[in-house]
Formats: sequence, C-alpha cells, structure tokens
Amino acid sequence: GVRKKGLHGPYFRRYTAKHKQWENEKHTLNALIKQQRLYMPMQRAKEVQQYAEEIVFHAKKGTSYSDGIVESMLISPEARQILYEQLVPRYKDRHFFFTRIINRYATKIKHQDPQAFIEFVDWPGELRPANPVGEARKKHVL
Repeated sequence: GVRKKGLHGPYFRRYTAKHKQWENEKHTLNALIKQQRLYMPMQRAKEVQQYAEEIVFHAKKGTSYSDGIVESMLISPEARQILYEQLVPRYKDRHFFFTRIINRYATKIKHQDPQAFIEFVDWPGELRPANPVGEARKKHVL
C-alpha cells in the first residue's frame, strides 16, 4: 500500500524537534511553577510533565549537581524562589508524582487538539484532592 504523508503519516510529530522547542518548554515550566496550574493541549502537557517532575525531584535532592540542573531549566528567579520555598517543603514526604494531568474532554475548534490541565498536587486550589502520603496515608488507610 501507499504510505500516507503529512498530518496522517505514521511518523508525524505535531511539535518540532526537542532541541528546537527547548526555549518554549522552559517558559512553560516557569509559568507552571508560578501559577501551579496550566491549561494546554494534552500532548504538550504530557511533555511538560516529565520536566516538571524532574525539576522538583532534583530540587529535593539538594546536591550541587542537582542544583545545576534546576538552574539550567528555570529562567526566572521568582520561579526558583517558589520552587525552593513552597514546592520542596510541600513534597518532602512525596517521593514522586508531583504533578497530574486532568483531561477536560474538550478540543480546540481550530485543529481538534484535546485540551487538559496540568497542575501540581497538594495545593489549596487543586481541582481534585490528591491521595495522602506519609503519616496522613496511614490514617487514611486505617
């Protein structure tokens, strides 16, 4: 059979190569840390989620190597301050899964991309409560 090309081809990627979109990823990470929740296309939210998890994980480690990684990924000093003063203490008991993606089951009219929220868990404005961790988890289970 004939292979379809373009939008419907088997190797189509809606966004450009990683090395070309890295600046956009950095700006999105800054906005996510500042606002705690963003509304964006599902595919883009899944790509940003990987970096958001990595940033919080390395910020919690506190080694010089990890601090270098965090400094290279964040642009603004406000985002760094929020990360170290609010997010790291908030997730001291949580080992992973600092973010969640919530599918809104809505699409953009222009190109039919599914839309989603990406947000940090365990903050006062979250859309649905996260499962407890640490001592609160023991009380929740028992």
